[in-house]
Amino acid sequence: MQANILKGKIVESGMTVGEFCEKAGFVRSTFDRKINGTSEFNRDEIQTIIDTLGLTWEDAQKIFFAN
Repeated sequence: MQANILKGKIVESGMTVGEFCEKAGFVRSTFDRKINGTSEFNRDEIQTIIDTLGLTWEDAQKIFFAN
């Protein structure tokens, strides 16, 4: 996962990470663990992030499926 790209997309959307978590329904500490690689996002969470940020499929691939 490319956490820096995801964080950049959150900032580009005009939100802080805290505001994003609130809007998307994530608990901030859980989101932080996932973005730091301690655990992984599941399919539903990835879809929520895509929908909340209005990401393109290309953006999602770069963030979640990069080698």
